[in-house]
Amino acid sequence: VLMRDGVYVLRACIDTAQPFPIRGLFKFSDFREEIDDFYNLGRSDEVGESTGWSTLDPLFRVVPGELTIVTGIPNSGKSEWIDALLCNLSLNKQWTFALCSMENKVREHARKLLEKYNGEPFFDSPYFKQPRMKQRTYEDGLEWLDRHFVLLRCEDDVLPSIDWVLDLSRAAVMRYGIRGLVIDPYNELDHQRPANTTETEYVSQMLTKLKRFAQHHSCHVFFVAHPRQLNNWDGKPPGLYDISGSAHFINKCDNGIVVHRSRDPDDPHPENVQILIRKVRNKNAGTIGDVELRYDRISGRYHDLNSDASRPPP
Repeated sequence: VLMRDGVYVLRACIDTAQPFPIRGLFKFSDFREEIDDFYNLGRSDEVGESTGWSTLDPLFRVVPGELTIVTGIPNSGKSEWIDALLCNLSLNKQWTFALCSMENKVREHARKLLEKYNGEPFFDSPYFKQPRMKQRTYEDGLEWLDRHFVLLRCEDDVLPSIDWVLDLSRAAVMRYGIRGLVIDPYNELDHQRPANTTETEYVSQMLTKLKRFAQHHSCHVFFVAHPRQLNNWDGKPPGLYDISGSAHFINKCDNGIVVHRSRDPDDPHPENVQILIRKVRNKNAGTIGDVELRYDRISGRYHDLNSDASRPPP
């Protein structure tokens, strides 16, 4: 350049030279467009999507790319509440989900989702007067199920591993454009690990894989984990540190939620369910706090306590 163009051109080349790119090494300016979009709220999902419950939204919103741990004692309604949340997101935001729900039979899970979608019972029941959904309503619901949900089912006589779940979930992202993944529950996965790996180390590695999947594919991952056996349980909701396995469940998740309902036979409102937000990493999408929703046994739906739908019939 010096011989051909002279010293001034050579100086300009040196002054404007860019460093050779190194894979994985960046400056903030490399992400200027993404940061500008965030500042200007050009991407609404950065502050989260509405849960569909006005009383819960100030505490928790669903942000793509995050990992939410949901816990609670058995039969507290963890899976029912997550299903209701997925229905709200599918109806309000047209989200599609992959469901890895090992405790549910396919037909039973379909029943629960269809009841929430249609607001009508799947079967007639002696416990309430509302008639079951009609054939046309049922068929419309089946079409909605196929548009918004895909199932991850292990057809072999073995427990699925977390790698198996994530491999199929990546395929679901490519084929169906899923925005959310539900793994329910943790203890139904295969947890074989090398002899020199502790359970704490294994859980840490597993959660890291889940977070990387969520961030890379802009999916929200809901991971249900049961608490360990609570000796002398006093009826109070468990904490995130009570989850069986490792403290990493609270340390590494983006959001931690406890679903709890009263077991007191004298409770005047046994249908009320507490949604306890115990961790929110993204302060723009929520904060720690408690909300009560009313569970409608007939439809499986949840309602804000201040809504007309939450008031029981006279």
